[in-house]
Amino acid sequence: MKLSFKSTVAIATGFVFLSAVGCSKDKTMDTSSVQSSADRSSAADRSPSASNPTDRDFAVIAAQAGMAEVELGNLAQTQGSDDRIRNYGKKLVEDHARLNNELKDIAAKQALTLPGDVNSDQRKTIDTLSRRSGPQFDSEFWRAAVNDHAKAIEEFRKEAAMGNNQALKDFASRSISSLEDHLNMAK
Repeated sequence: MKLSFKSTVAIATGFVFLSAVGCSKDKTMDTSSVQSSADRSSAADRSPSASNPTDRDFAVIAAQAGMAEVELGNLAQTQGSDDRIRNYGKKLVEDHARLNNELKDIAAKQALTLPGDVNSDQRKTIDTLSRRSGPQFDSEFWRAAVNDHAKAIEEFRKEAAMGNNQALKDFASRSISSLEDHLNMAK
């Protein structure tokens, strides 16, 4: 049986089409299995309690407090009137930059969104202190450092004791001693 040219082309086209559909179906199945495997691994990295409002609130408070302390530490280094306040400012920047980076790493793994800036009260304090110098700066800075660290310690202790997200609880527990050191240095 001899096939016409048109019939041969039609049959060949049909085979090409079926092969393409078959291959694309296999690829789709492979892709979906890769995606579901990736979804499973990223879900395993996230704690189900990462979406807990208490933990999210703590992460926001801790991030804003850390950013504020870095800014205040920089001000202390440039506007402080003696070595004690300038050295304290340097320690704030170093310690809080490290803690901020730890918190960012946890947030990335836990799918938490952190704020990009301090809150309005912190901004007001920073702006006020940026316009001060000499003994007036020193006095207001030390008062802010004591108040800020006392509040932070309270929040970190609360998270360490009652948080649901283990990574944030561990972070809070590890951070308390640094915050207490800062508070004691500021008194």
